[in-house]
Amino acid sequence: MLPRTASEQSALGEVLSFIEESEPGDLAFFDDEEGTIIHVGIVLENNYIIHAAGQVRVDRLDQTGIFNFEKNTHTHQLRLIKSIV
Repeated sequence: MLPRTASEQSALGEVLSFIEESEPGDLAFFDDEEGTIIHVGIVLENNYIIHAAGQVRVDRLDQTGIFNFEKNTHTHQLRLIKSIV
């Protein structure tokens, strides 16, 4: 079972050192300017992520964060990726 908020969820699992270590089903966490975890998504194959930002979206994931092709910008800053086993 996972806690409700992204911040609470980020306390679980094992931190991965690099995005290349992630596998589908791992959780990626994103923070705000103050460093507070505010967003979470599920890692998919081939550096994609599914997350809910106003609507459920599938976007690209890279070392910077979530890249939204429609906006042509990163919308969320990657803080860490965790394997939740």
